[in-house]
Amino acid sequence: MIPIIEFQNRSLHGPVMKADEFDLEFSMKLRELVAKYGIKYNPEELIVDDATADAVFQAGVELLAGIGLYHLETERVIKFTKEEVETIAREYRESPSKHTFGKGKDEVTIEYRTGTDACPPTLYAGAAGVAEEEWFGAFIQSFAQEESLKALGICPGLAKLGNIEPKAGTPSEIYVAQWEQKKIKETLDRVGRPDMHCGLLATVSTIGGTMAMIGPGLREAHNTQIGVHIIPEQKLDWARLILSQFCQDRGIQPWQSSMSMIGGLCRDAADTAVSMVANLLGQLSYAKGSLCSFFTNHMDGNWGTPACLWAYNAAARASERNIRVCIGGVAAPAMGFWYTEAQLVHATVIAILNSASGMSYLWIGGATGIDARLIGEAMNVTAGMEPQKANKLIKDILAKVDEYEPKEWITAVPFSDMYDIVTIKPKPEYETMLMKAKDELARLGVPYH
Repeated sequence: MIPIIEFQNRSLHGPVMKADEFDLEFSMKLRELVAKYGIKYNPEELIVDDATADAVFQAGVELLAGIGLYHLETERVIKFTKEEVETIAREYRESPSKHTFGKGKDEVTIEYRTGTDACPPTLYAGAAGVAEEEWFGAFIQSFAQEESLKALGICPGLAKLGNIEPKAGTPSEIYVAQWEQKKIKETLDRVGRPDMHCGLLATVSTIGGTMAMIGPGLREAHNTQIGVHIIPEQKLDWARLILSQFCQDRGIQPWQSSMSMIGGLCRDAADTAVSMVANLLGQLSYAKGSLCSFFTNHMDGNWGTPACLWAYNAAARASERNIRVCIGGVAAPAMGFWYTEAQLVHATVIAILNSASGMSYLWIGGATGIDARLIGEAMNVTAGMEPQKANKLIKDILAKVDEYEPKEWITAVPFSDMYDIVTIKPKPEYETMLMKAKDELARLGVPYH
C-alpha cells in the first residue's frame, strides 16, 4: 500500500492541471475505455454477467492508472502506475475484507459476501437526514429498538439546537454535535444497546470538528466512522488525507463512499459503473478501509431508475469478483421520503438488488425502524437467489413501481407523522400502509413464506 506521506509528495510534485482540464481528460478517457471493453447498459439485465463485471473492473483500473487523482488545492495530478492500481486490487482480493464494530453483546462483523451467498447483507441502517430537537432521540430509538438491526449506519443531524445553528468551522459545530452524541448515548442505554455502532458522524464536517468528537463518552473506534469520501470524479483535498491518517493512527474505520452521477461527466450507466470502480480504487489507495458504499443518481437527483440500478450492480459485481472489499448500499425510493406504499416497494426492490449484487451491508434502509425491519426481511428471504430469478423478480417489482401515480410520491414527511414520539411506536395508519406494501411485494414474488 502507498503511505499517506507519499500522497502528499505526489500532490505537491505531480503534473499541474486546471480542474476543468482534468474533467475533460477524465471524460475522454472514460469514453475510450467503455468503447474498448464493449461495456453497454442493458435494462433487461439489471444483474450483470461475469464478463461484464470483469470488463467494468479492467476499465476502472485503466481509468485510474491513466488519469490519476486530482488534488483540488494544489491543482496537481496524483499519478499511479497500472501496476500500483493492480496491486491495490490484488491485496484486497487475496485477503477479503471484514471489520467488527461495537463491543460485547453489541458486536457485529461486516464481511465480504458474493451475490449468491445465502447469508444476507447486514442490516446496518440508521436514522438519516435532519431531525428536530423534539424527536431526535425518538427517531434514533425507532431503529435501535429493532433486534434485526445490527448497527446504525448513520444518526441524524440537527439544523438547529435551540437558537444555535451549527456552522462548519466554528464552535457551534462541536457544541451541537456533542449534544447529539449525548442524546444518542442516552437512547442506546435506554434500549439496552450501549455499545452499538453509531455509524458516520453527521453534523461535524471540518477536520477540527471531527477530531473534537473522538474520545471517551463521545465517539471511539468501536462505534464510529469518519468520512474520507473521494470527491466525484477522482478528486481529493488535504482534509481527506489528514482524516485518513487520523483514522489509521486511531484504529478508526474510515467511511469510504464512491459516487458518480449519470448525465454529468459520465454520460450513461456504462460510464458511471466504470467511474465508480475507479473512484473506489482511488479511495482505497489512500484511505485503506475495509468498507465502501456505492451510490449513483441522475442530474435531477432522481435515483433508483433501471439505469442507476444497472450501474450500481455492475460496479458492485466488478468489486465482488476482483477486489473483494465489503461493499455497502442504500435502499431509498426515488425523489422522496418513505411514507407511501409506492416508496416502500421501491426501496425494497433496491435492497433485493443490493443483496444480489454481492453487497455486504445496507447503511440506509427505510426512514424509520419498522420499514428498515421490513426491508431487511426482504433481503433475508431473497439472499442466495439464483441471479436470473433475482433479475426477473427485480424487474417485476420495478414494473409495479412504474404503475403508481405521481401523487403517491410525496416528500419531507417528518418522523412525528409516522411514529408516536412518546411511545416510539408506528402510528396505526403508517403501519397499515407498510403491511399493504409487504402484501404487494409478496404478490409480486418476494418469498416471505
